[in-house]
Amino acid sequence: MAVDSVGTGLFVPFAIVYFLHITALPLTLIGAGLTTAYLVALPTPVAVGLLIDRLGPRRVVAAGNLLSAIAFTGYLFVGSLWQLIVAAFVASVGQATFWTATRALIAVIAPPAQRGGWFAMQTTIRNAGYGLGGVLGAAAISTGGRWAYLLLAAVNAVSYLLAATLVLRWKPAIADDPPVHRNDLVPARHEIGPGTYRHLLRDRALVLVTGMNLAFVLCGSAVTVLLAVYLTNVLGLPAWLAGALFTVNTVLVVALQTATTRYVRRYREGRVLQAAALCWIAAFLLFWALTITPRPLLAAVLLAAIAAFSLAGMLQGPTINTLVVGLAPANAPGRHLAAFQLSWSLGQAAAPLLLIWLLSRGAQWPWIALMAACALVIAAAHVEGAHRMATVSVR
Repeated sequence: MAVDSVGTGLFVPFAIVYFLHITALPLTLIGAGLTTAYLVALPTPVAVGLLIDRLGPRRVVAAGNLLSAIAFTGYLFVGSLWQLIVAAFVASVGQATFWTATRALIAVIAPPAQRGGWFAMQTTIRNAGYGLGGVLGAAAISTGGRWAYLLLAAVNAVSYLLAATLVLRWKPAIADDPPVHRNDLVPARHEIGPGTYRHLLRDRALVLVTGMNLAFVLCGSAVTVLLAVYLTNVLGLPAWLAGALFTVNTVLVVALQTATTRYVRRYREGRVLQAAALCWIAAFLLFWALTITPRPLLAAVLLAAIAAFSLAGMLQGPTINTLVVGLAPANAPGRHLAAFQLSWSLGQAAAPLLLIWLLSRGAQWPWIALMAACALVIAAAHVEGAHRMATVSVR
């Protein structure tokens, strides 16, 4: 996870400017090409779910990293639009494969009572790696040379190759060869067969948690997609503030994620997700309030908003991952986790278009829409399906 995250942090924040520097493509075509690749890659988790059940999650995690290594090697030679789309498509498939299978791998190696801690550790390492990679990447491209951008892609490809090697060489204490059998899970829920993807639509708990996560993904995208544009175009603030707030978010998660997860372990998952939604509502209210905040108070309101935003993510991430792993049948979790991963893919693909369009209609509309999504999550957690989903999840 550390190797993967540092490599990702090296490149992803500079992806668009990378293609501006190494190709002759205009910005509009680069954006269109990346969006096309992401959309075509959306169904990836469906196939990955089948592979997890057939091959075991460890091999699929390694395959995801190998695909990413191939993609970033291809980035070194991109010169035309079709080459960009193909390379970005392979990269998107690799990332979707890695993240879908990682949840299944944690379900194999961690007993139910420890999964929340594992997912918290994963979140902490990911944020620390992104932050370190981002700093190293910024230092590299500060030279402004084309070679620096090519170096980012090359180092990222090597990092993915190293991550795949580490996973393949590692032999977990609990075998992950399919089918995965764990006798410490709830029999009523977990001794069922894998079924089909159509069958999953009748799983009320899974549909509910997947829909809730789609709303959460949109909320979590506010900082990366919306904040820089909102601060500069609406509030007239310098662009570096967005980077500084992202850094504050990363530092808070690295410092507090494990302690936060340990503290909320005593509460039912549904309650924790409601608390996350309330924290996001508070953050969005504060961001909205910036339009009427006196200038001397802007820094304090921004810090309060990003603190609430960070706490929401710390509450939501490990909790919902633990929850969906607990819902999946132990002998064939792939389809359940793949269906859940689709909420991430759809949310990340829709967020730029949706949030920027809402902002174009008025500075208030993105925040109103995101608060409405949080309100729906809070209401959904009260229904019978959310209660059943929380109580069958094994700690």
